[in-house]
Amino acid sequence: MKEFTALCGAGGLVSGVAVLALSVAAKLVDRETTRVVWPVTGGLRRLAGPAQATAAEALVAVTALLPTPAGLRLGLLGAVFTTYTIAALLMRGRRCGCFGSWIPARFTTAHAAGCAVVAALALTGVLGPPGVRLACAEAGAGLALAVVAAAWLRHRSRAAGHVEPPADVRRIVIFTTESCRYCAALEAQRDRYQAMADCPVEFRRADTDEEVRAAGGAFPAAVAYGADGTAVADAAHGLAAIRDLLRHSAARSGRPGSQVTT
Repeated sequence: MKEFTALCGAGGLVSGVAVLALSVAAKLVDRETTRVVWPVTGGLRRLAGPAQATAAEALVAVTALLPTPAGLRLGLLGAVFTTYTIAALLMRGRRCGCFGSWIPARFTTAHAAGCAVVAALALTGVLGPPGVRLACAEAGAGLALAVVAAAWLRHRSRAAGHVEPPADVRRIVIFTTESCRYCAALEAQRDRYQAMADCPVEFRRADTDEEVRAAGGAFPAAVAYGADGTAVADAAHGLAAIRDLLRHSAARSGRPGSQVTT
């Protein structure tokens, strides 16, 4: 029994620290995407917003790495992942903003089950926690795993989301649809996206077949247009690609305020 609980404790520490550390890194690196897709809205966001979640995860991860009693570390991890299990069930179908644009996903039953497994491992390990030194080594292994995963995901995100800067962009149109929840979140921050570009940025609802084709059939999408009114590059899809296009597009015209057409 002692060996079983020790094995559960090891699994809880390694997996719990790895997930929390990766989550913190992803949210800090891509704070803008995290803010846009964060599923908690309204007044509850003041208590469970991305900043608060990042701080809490960082605190628990650091505690797990310190030479504190292993039972305390496992108890904190168990409590956090139990909370995540409940949250995943309550928000099933919504976008999960835990990992920014590194791991785009929605809350599902499988998501909740994964959190429940980590919680069960950690809480079972409390019954027979490993020694302080061994717990530090196990938590360190989880941190190392998170570092490797973060490096790989960061590389993949850059490779997939990079858009070559088009030449002589005169304006950029960001196409959205009324049924797209992420489009609505992006429109709500249009001033911030406008500030990224040196050319006029227009937000347009794609209500016609022609506009849907211009957007490449996926939303949200950003299309750069030249002086003659034709697209100078393929449509950029996804928040990372849209930001990349806005930041790297050189323009020769002024910067009037952004607008939304419906």
